[in-house]
Amino acid sequence: MKVMLGAALFGASLAGASVFQGQASSASSAVSSVGVVSSSTSSVFTVATPSSNPTVNSSNHDLSQHFCRIWRHQSVYVEGKIYIDGGNTYVPNGNTTFSNTASTQFSQGMNDVLLVLDLSKNFTNQDATPYSVIDKGPQVPNAIIEGALWWSAATRKIYQVGGWFSFNSLQDPGYIPDASLPSSSIWEFDVDKKTWEQSAFNYVHTGTKLDRPGAAANCDAPSLNQSYIFEGYVEFRSDIDYYNWTRGAATTFKYLEGMLQLDTNTSPPTLTNISVPTYVGPRMNGAMVHVPVGDKGIIVQIAGQEPMNPTQWGVPIPGANQQNTAINNTYVDIYDIESGFWFRQQTFGVPDIPTARADICVILVTALDKSSYNIFMIAGVLTYNVPITSEEMWVLTLPTFQWVKVHTRPGGIYGHTCHAVGENLVVVGGMQTNDQGGNANNCSTHMPAEIFSLVEMEYTGTFDAAGASRSPPVPADVVSLIGGTSTGGAVNTKPYLWSDLYLQYVFNPSLTRPPYTPSYTLAVNFTNSTNTTAPITSHKSSIPIGPIVGGAIGGVAVIALAIFLIIFFARKKKARKVAEIAAADPNMPLPPSNELPTYQDSKGHTAVEVSAYQQPLVFSQYRPHVAANLHPQELYAGEEHGRFPDVILAPSPSLRMRDSSRFSEMSYTGSGGGSPNLEPLTPLMPGGGRQSRQSEVSRSSVGGPSPRLENGRLSRQSEVSSPSEP
Repeated sequence: MKVMLGAALFGASLAGASVFQGQASSASSAVSSVGVVSSSTSSVFTVATPSSNPTVNSSNHDLSQHFCRIWRHQSVYVEGKIYIDGGNTYVPNGNTTFSNTASTQFSQGMNDVLLVLDLSKNFTNQDATPYSVIDKGPQVPNAIIEGALWWSAATRKIYQVGGWFSFNSLQDPGYIPDASLPSSSIWEFDVDKKTWEQSAFNYVHTGTKLDRPGAAANCDAPSLNQSYIFEGYVEFRSDIDYYNWTRGAATTFKYLEGMLQLDTNTSPPTLTNISVPTYVGPRMNGAMVHVPVGDKGIIVQIAGQEPMNPTQWGVPIPGANQQNTAINNTYVDIYDIESGFWFRQQTFGVPDIPTARADICVILVTALDKSSYNIFMIAGVLTYNVPITSEEMWVLTLPTFQWVKVHTRPGGIYGHTCHAVGENLVVVGGMQTNDQGGNANNCSTHMPAEIFSLVEMEYTGTFDAAGASRSPPVPADVVSLIGGTSTGGAVNTKPYLWSDLYLQYVFNPSLTRPPYTPSYTLAVNFTNSTNTTAPITSHKSSIPIGPIVGGAIGGVAVIALAIFLIIFFARKKKARKVAEIAAADPNMPLPPSNELPTYQDSKGHTAVEVSAYQQPLVFSQYRPHVAANLHPQELYAGEEHGRFPDVILAPSPSLRMRDSSRFSEMSYTGSGGGSPNLEPLTPLMPGGGRQSRQSEVSRSSVGGPSPRLENGRLSRQSEVSSPSEP
């Protein structure tokens, strides 16, 4: 059955929804398939009548008792617990766990359950007692990799979003053959009832199908009851619509355009696809974080990968996994939630900037007085051809946008997730690599969670439950850059250069934001925004109705004529522009005249908005392994083998070059809705300073020239502080 979000297929309620009660077990108690299971380290779970889904409790697949490795999973922190969903695993062959499983005495596996880590008590990375598992019903997607988990305190639900179905083991009880893959959907887990059901939302700009984005950066904005997921792609294991796509060295990808926002303040919650600037292009394997600056905060995009060559969104491209490049850390992309504007801000190294990397995880440590916001970037992959991983830990401190390395140790991991829990940094899972670049051929040295102390700035392996309620300090290496103390009081509160002067108003809410006109083009310009209506008053008016109606009709006619003329001339201008570009470079790929890519298969120039519940779909039952289904085992379970074989770490091209190619691949018209044009990145200013781009904000609002920057570093010849800004 195909997931269609068209108005005709929406229902008005959740009648007929498939609801599944989870079965729970604890590693520290006897396990039963029926009844109530409890322990001293986990909540009491009410167990439903057993269903036909594969039960892994007490089997070798029970990660709480028989753990070896997990990676490419998704996890989320919820009120003193970390929920871990999906991922690839190593499964011990015997009744063993990570500490007593001999090298090679394990099998490839997949995580078919919801693994729960209880953080209410002290524990070490060797302890199994904090872990428990919640089984899933037969229709709840399991063994998802490269997906996301969102959490909303408003609905008290965890949302399972994106990713694709693992095929790391054809013998795993949760394996689904290609031809039996379910349709794309979002599922939600009620943390109080311990039940799963398929989600239903209001949909805005999502089109006729909501794809399942894989390898997409994602984050929650807890203070807003919102969550986000950015771009990514679909492939042959995403859902049933794509199962016959090519795989292997020339895997077919379809890159997804847009940032999907979940707003749970509405009832039902609303999913909105927010278009991105054309200079951004397809992205994957990066990370993003919500920084609560101002009233609503910003979304900061860090690292990841992108295609080297101009590549369209929304189009199946065989071999699209060839020749991707790691995104430089010399800049970050920013989305301002309040205004809806996009910005690209240059970053600075004192003295270094981390090399490009992907498959990272990030957390945020905010100073108590909010004078600095410190984004930790942990580990990741430097190249995928011969995988080179890192264990480095860097901090990008805002609003100075300076990088500083705060920790390193030998080795490296990828496919991990991480969470800041007070003074504890919890790193969940991840795969290590050997000297030849392959996956480690042994179990982890600890249970899924490794613990890093944000006070000692070292991996201690011990979770401090009391420290979970304390705010983490600003790292000493950051304080040495921005001044102040471990609790705040930063002296330096602006970067050497604002890439866009308007950003100073975003980071300083006490300033009144001036009028601002973004100058770039959005990939999709949703001209028909969400409809709003004025409230209807109940009292009668004594004002004559006739003149008002007549004037209103006349005004509407004038407005309609003006809109028609604007659209007419805009289309003529677009046609001329496309023709000019095509004539200048006949080999340059141009978007189809009737299609703009977004988070959908069916796309158009007008928004597709639906404000009703979708009737939840019933998925087919999980099917047992079919011996005839003999596609290859998933090697390294993702992009690191065969998917991105030729990642090139070339010197970063100038943003002028990059933007030119990005503008050529998509729409050539639009109202913007984002940052000013990024060309050029660093024009010289009087006095030797550099301003990274022109802005509609008056330069009179900023005092004096900035010091000279060379490749993101402050020149020793001009180490002066720039004058204060308003």
